Amino acid sequence: MQIGRIARRLKGNFRNWVAAHAEGSRIQFEYEQLRQMQLSTDYLMSLVYMDRKSTNPLDAYAKKIFSQADEDGITLEILKRIGISDRTCLEIGCGNGLENNTLVLLAHGWKAIWFDGVSLAFDSKVNPNRLFHAQRFVTRENLIELVNLAPESLRNQIELISVDIDGNDGYLIEEFLINGIRPSVYLVETNEAFPPPIVFKQKYAVDHVYDQSRNFGWSLQAYVDLFSKHSYQLVACNPQTGVNAFFVRSDHLDHFADVPTDLNRLYVGGSIHPFKYRDHKLQFDAATIAHLIRGLD
Repeated sequence: MQIGRIARRLKGNFRNWVAAHAEGSRIQFEYEQLRQMQLSTDYLMSLVYMDRKSTNPLDAYAKKIFSQADEDGITLEILKRIGISDRTCLEIGCGNGLENNTLVLLAHGWKAIWFDGVSLAFDSKVNPNRLFHAQRFVTRENLIELVNLAPESLRNQIELISVDIDGNDGYLIEEFLINGIRPSVYLVETNEAFPPPIVFKQKYAVDHVYDQSRNFGWSLQAYVDLFSKHSYQLVACNPQTGVNAFFVRSDHLDHFADVPTDLNRLYVGGSIHPFKYRDHKLQFDAATIAHLIRGLD
């Protein structure tokens, strides 16, 4: 059944290639040729991983609701185990607000603090009791100052922080930890191309913008080394893509006794899970998200 879906997908992609050829655009044709080779490799290689058994019980809860991939389900299970609800989450790199790592918590009754260089797709003041948003380009130098812009009632209850800015992520997290900001959970984007024990850290640049290259962010090992110094432990990498890693504060680890501690068993990497493209078009529109947030009270 899975093979049939992959075959249909490849057939559909091939039509795009033929269309580009028919248009007579050599550049577009060559672009499509390279793209189809990459997609074909991803789909076919995913067959190798279809039956791979996960050794992390948290993977069974992986599910996409508002997240880009399957992070939402793992987030909810981690917080359920810890026993935390109705607190504040902070996300740096929230995007336009239609797809990110903390919208699911906002929908579940949490309050949220969001920062990003782009504007929201809806009115940022749709429910100021629940959502504080500032359109800012976040750097290591202005991080704490920006967080302090949020109402104190929200800042004092931060229990989950997500950082996803495709570059300086690790340096921002380091700044949080140095300043004693220690929520129960950190959700961070890694550069999954570098497996443990490789330590990779993109050079810090205050004006860094992701350039589609592999020279971005931190490797999983680099994060593990940082978090271990501040009493956090890795409990999961999302199984669909392996890009997002979940770190839990040590005083909660008794709730994760069934989770492997071997870093190589938790590392996913590869980004070639068979369901990688399954939910690509599943995204809510701005009116729906605004209606959801407005009605939380």
